[in-house]
Amino acid sequence: MTDTADIIYEHPLNEKIRTYLRLEFLFQQVHAQLALADENQQQSFFTNLFALIEVMDRNDVRPDLIKDIERCESQLVMWSQHPSVSDTKLQTMLQAAVRMQSELLRSGKLLAGLKDDNFLAPLRQRFSIPGGCCYFDMPQLQYWFSLPLSERQAQAADWLNQIMLAEQAIRYVLSFIRERGHYQDVLADNGFYQQNAEQFELLRIKYPAGEGTYPTVSGNKYRYAIRFMQLDADSARSAAAKSQQFQLACC
Repeated sequence: MTDTADIIYEHPLNEKIRTYLRLEFLFQQVHAQLALADENQQQSFFTNLFALIEVMDRNDVRPDLIKDIERCESQLVMWSQHPSVSDTKLQTMLQAAVRMQSELLRSGKLLAGLKDDNFLAPLRQRFSIPGGCCYFDMPQLQYWFSLPLSERQAQAADWLNQIMLAEQAIRYVLSFIRERGHYQDVLADNGFYQQNAEQFELLRIKYPAGEGTYPTVSGNKYRYAIRFMQLDADSARSAAAKSQQFQLACC
């Protein structure tokens, strides 16, 4: 199986990793819209920024990040005793873990003052209403768009800088978790595969894009099941009847 036409699907096996993945996705979205080149990009930036604030406000990820980075640090120290491990890369990762853990312990709430920002707070209320982001509801947003692009970009970057520590910590932990897993060839008999989770936190499924199927996963930290589905014109989707070769990394 080659990597050129493969899709990698990730599925979390607990709520903590589910939240991490959502935050990672939203951080990617706001950075993608940070250019603020036009009004559509501006609307997308604020939509994703407010979704990011909402997820972080509802889920106190700071304690979990502190524990996870501490576990990463302990694992790195253990790996440092192995002669085949690159000492330069390991020391860089270890220094990053120590720095982020120290900053997280000192930081307090990860949202800092972003949640109560005088400009963002009224906008956030309107963006939560379907169609509520029209300019007649928010003339301040229309005025903000009239400001010089460099000024708007600088302010948007400042908002993201206030939650940069959370972004760095989530990226670090997810990267560490992903690297724990190694892909193995697996066969889904008649499109179905199940196995014990063995306290894994994340499944990574690599499958060919040209097969006309896609995976769905159900499960938790104890057991999981993978069912390959196919789009169907009559029923929207249906279970694939054929066996499916794919690669699975349990992280």
